[in-house]
Amino acid sequence: MKSTSTSVPRRGILLGGTAAALSGILAGARPAAASVPLAKASPASARLKFGANGKFKVVQFNDTQDGPRTDRRTLELMEAVLDAEKPGFVVINGDVIDGSPNSPLEVKQAINNVVQPMESRKIPWALTFGNHDEDSTSHGTKMTEAKILDFVRRYDYNLNTKEDDVFGSSNSQLLIASARSNKPAFGIWLLDSGRYAPDSVGGQDFEGLMSYDWIRPEQIDWYREASRATERRHGKVDSLMFFHIPLWEHHHMWFGSQFTSNEADHAKAVKKHGIVGVKNEEVYVGAFNSGLFAALQACEECLHRHPHGLCQGSGHQHGSGPQTPGSAAATSPGLRAGNRAAGYFGPRRGRAARIPAASSMASAARISPRCESA
Repeated sequence: MKSTSTSVPRRGILLGGTAAALSGILAGARPAAASVPLAKASPASARLKFGANGKFKVVQFNDTQDGPRTDRRTLELMEAVLDAEKPGFVVINGDVIDGSPNSPLEVKQAINNVVQPMESRKIPWALTFGNHDEDSTSHGTKMTEAKILDFVRRYDYNLNTKEDDVFGSSNSQLLIASARSNKPAFGIWLLDSGRYAPDSVGGQDFEGLMSYDWIRPEQIDWYREASRATERRHGKVDSLMFFHIPLWEHHHMWFGSQFTSNEADHAKAVKKHGIVGVKNEEVYVGAFNSGLFAALQACEECLHRHPHGLCQGSGHQHGSGPQTPGSAAATSPGLRAGNRAAGYFGPRRGRAARIPAASSMASAARISPRCESA
């Protein structure tokens, strides 16, 4: 997408906060009762707009990651969070499902299960894709991310945008209107961070490197152009950004260093960046540093009123949920919401972000965590 028009490109990202875990959820598995959608009927209520009190709340769920018989505890967690927080928007930030479905119908049922908590409450929502969402294709389902995107866009309250030529299937920009007018007061970007690194690049394999994908140059170009178009049309619009696989800068933030990963460096970083939260797994970044962080710094749309930079949210690290309000980009990986998400089986947690239209981003990105022991 190379548009130079002042109109805002339709390809967009989501608006969201982080999803939360609550307490005491019973074990079991159940599919959602509601049937999958047959046609898109986008209600007027799906429009994103600040409330009369000048506030807007978003919830983000990471790594719901299950099959057609979704764990009861995952769904009850989501329902409890939504009922407690009453958000204006929800994002499922990658690894929405796992690779267990054996047919297209099972893929659709797995997705239906985890979106019904929002649909049944008439809450606008969208998703990003993670590395596992296409894994069922190994079972012959042929449910690629593009096909999943086409499916989810038929839900009444889904706000994902159409597939286009930009790399990935869930790149989006959503704008939240002011309570007093239709002028955008805040924005959310969603990027598709890809799946897995290829077997080789330039004839060399990836031995010794991370095996995950990375955000591509054409996505960064799209972001820059859409950001500039938004600024030309509406002025600076502060934003949050969500993608599944963390940037290299998440590692640098946690350890306060590019090339070391030890507790002494982390102790210094805690003081430097004001880090709170937990990290119970390694930082599983993409194989290459994509340069997205530098692009965000250059665009400055989220530095405009926030002295600490852009607020980013990622998933992928099931056991890690630090918040870094004092770092150059307020990074905020979120713990998994899915009870069956692999690898880490400790507490699940999420966050609800309350965004006041007229105050600084330092206040706007205030996060409210909720925890549960799995």
